[in-house]
Amino acid sequence: MESRIYAQLRDSDKEKLKEYLDKAVKYSETGKTLESANYYYKAAVLCLERNDKEKALPYFKESAKYNLENQKYSETKKIYSNIGLIYSNIGDYDKSLQYFNSSQKIRLSIGNKEDISSGYIDIAYVYLIQGKNKESILHLVKALDIATEIKHVKLMMICYKLLAENYKNTGDIAKTEDYSNKYESYKELVKTKIQKEDQEKKTVENLVELAKKDAEKKAGDLELELIRKDKIASDEIAKRREQMLHDSLRIGEVLAQKEKSEKDLLSKKNSLKEAELKQANERRKSQNILIGAGFGLILLVVAIAIILVINYLKSRKHSMELEQTNKEIEIQKKNIEEKNFALTSAFVKIEEQNKDISQSIDYARGIQKAILPKQDNLNSYIKESFILFEPRDKVSGDFFWFHEDFILNGDVKPNKKVFVSAIDCTGHGVPGALLSMVSYNILDSLVSQKKNYKPSIILDELHVGIRKTLRQDNTSNVDGMDMALCTYTPEKNLLEFAGAKNPLIYIKNSTFYKIKGDVKPIGGMLYDKTEKVPFQNHSILIDEPTIFYIFSDGYIDQIGEASGRKFMTTRFKELLMQIHELPMVEQKNVLKEILEKWRGNLPQVDDVMVIGFKLFPK
Repeated sequence: MESRIYAQLRDSDKEKLKEYLDKAVKYSETGKTLESANYYYKAAVLCLERNDKEKALPYFKESAKYNLENQKYSETKKIYSNIGLIYSNIGDYDKSLQYFNSSQKIRLSIGNKEDISSGYIDIAYVYLIQGKNKESILHLVKALDIATEIKHVKLMMICYKLLAENYKNTGDIAKTEDYSNKYESYKELVKTKIQKEDQEKKTVENLVELAKKDAEKKAGDLELELIRKDKIASDEIAKRREQMLHDSLRIGEVLAQKEKSEKDLLSKKNSLKEAELKQANERRKSQNILIGAGFGLILLVVAIAIILVINYLKSRKHSMELEQTNKEIEIQKKNIEEKNFALTSAFVKIEEQNKDISQSIDYARGIQKAILPKQDNLNSYIKESFILFEPRDKVSGDFFWFHEDFILNGDVKPNKKVFVSAIDCTGHGVPGALLSMVSYNILDSLVSQKKNYKPSIILDELHVGIRKTLRQDNTSNVDGMDMALCTYTPEKNLLEFAGAKNPLIYIKNSTFYKIKGDVKPIGGMLYDKTEKVPFQNHSILIDEPTIFYIFSDGYIDQIGEASGRKFMTTRFKELLMQIHELPMVEQKNVLKEILEKWRGNLPQVDDVMVIGFKLFPK
């Protein structure tokens, strides 16, 4: 394993990593596991800094093991979070949740509320990526409660952002907008707070700089004063030594003179005097020792008393803080138990409601499937054709419509006319499905009963019909649809097209062509500039084999797991150019396979529909 890591590192990094691992093994073998944990951690961070996440995992795990053995819970918590983040980045969400949950258990035991809230957010984010919105929302509610309690604005902002994403995925528009608005409000609040903190930081730095300069000046003045006093003290000591030497010489001369004149008497007196002096000196030394010992004993007793008082005060304060902490923990535990009970009851109720809703949606799916035409019918109208239809939910806001009719128009022989359309209604799921049923009936009536055959006229009439049916002139309803409509007359080798925002793509002689739809949708919000402008009709002569594609925006808007970006129109165009010569059934299979590979483990963001058909001149 180490050789594969070294191959991705510079020489200096290889030496450093080898040094860390050698020390980690050495300390582990000698029983110094805490030092070993430190060097395993350094090795993991080095791999992480060189963007080699998977290679950092075993070193993080060794470091966590030894930190846990040494009861270093704070360090273990942090390492577990790093491991969870790495597994999340490489797509192993089960292991990511395992380590995030282990980190959260330690956070709960430590009791730091900011840490606990942040841990719930980590877990919720992984559930969001997995598409498990219910579990994600549950953890975000816990995180938001704690963040609100401690008034941690940044954590509250993150909770609102992730709650908006979850409710967007579940189709709850009201809650999505509510939490999005809260997120934007707190985002501005955090921005203002950061600007204020930066200004305060600059002010403090300026004050510190002034204090530093003042301290340096005072230190300089003090150093000069100490040098001056040191010089005075040195001069004084020198003078005293000189005086003592002078006195000693004088005493020596006097004693020498007396010794010559009164040698015997002076000898006795000197002996007696020396004995008395020696005895006096001994007494003085004994007194000094007793005084010093007594003074030292007093200082020792006072110091011990002060230490005992300080320790007592600290112990008393710690006991009071511990008692207060225990009370807070009991209150928090009680609150959590009450909230857990309430959440459990709520989830039981939600599960029952979900079951009823799921049964209703299954029934609605059956109705929608029965009303809409079967995909195989298109092959009876146009032999070489396909429909790729992947609803995001059980019922869909996208739907396809086709129809066949015979028209005289003054000709001796009736002309066959085939209608093919791809419609993308506002939203998806149940709201989109309801609108699709309304739209289907109006569209079918316009062609079957009113005998409107021109695509642009059909879109104009459908626009009026939708606005009238949904009473959009008198209500706040702004639902509508984007669509592409084609009519094909085989006897005339003619295809006509009109589009509401959605385009028509066709390929002839390996050349790519695109006809854009008009900028206004069918129904929806009223725009004065475009409302009175009719839809345009486009005609294409089928003089050579030509492949046509109409589609909703679900394929193009799908987020890719690897890139984190949408599929986009340019990539879709390149894909069609690569597959347009394949049989139509194989084109459908390739489109489906590419979409699934692009999406990976990410959830589908919208309904997906692509219709392709190939026409030949007669």
